[in-house]
Amino acid sequence: MNYKLGASFNGNINMVLREEKGYTYGARTEFNGSTHSGHFRAYTAVRSDATIESINILRDEMRKYRQPVSPKDLQFTKEALIKANARRFETLAALMGVLADIARHDYPFNYISRQDRIIRKMTVGEHHRLAQEYIDPGRMIYLVVGDGESLLSGLENLGLGQPIFLDTNGRKINPQFNLCY
Repeated sequence: MNYKLGASFNGNINMVLREEKGYTYGARTEFNGSTHSGHFRAYTAVRSDATIESINILRDEMRKYRQPVSPKDLQFTKEALIKANARRFETLAALMGVLADIARHDYPFNYISRQDRIIRKMTVGEHHRLAQEYIDPGRMIYLVVGDGESLLSGLENLGLGQPIFLDTNGRKINPQFNLCY
């Protein structure tokens, strides 16, 4: 479900932030998980003067992605993912990676063919349901690394809540007085 949003070079956020705006060398989204929990993240590195606009673009692209994708985009995604699975067997190193995944996650030996079947069965409706469930820019934590002083007014105007400043050790600071608490 995440592929067209930002899991690939041709993902929507990379196309806007890199190709259209020229703000970054790359922007991606990804899901990470384990047997206990997981998270979704959208990330990029941009010029300081493009930070606020880039946050708005990320948020807008995630909001748009919560709407149904076109059948054409879904078909493109299916083909790209199925072809990528085939590449997982092209070299000895790639095959070792598959075997390591099987061992690490206790996957069945046919998990790639099972993934292919899931991908082939994906519908626009199911994609939409998953995007609605797992991509919610209103519930995200936005972590911005940069010059807080120059970004403060822009961050306050984003409507994401009051910015919290942290020092390099992760402690809250009051930027007016440089005090940790």
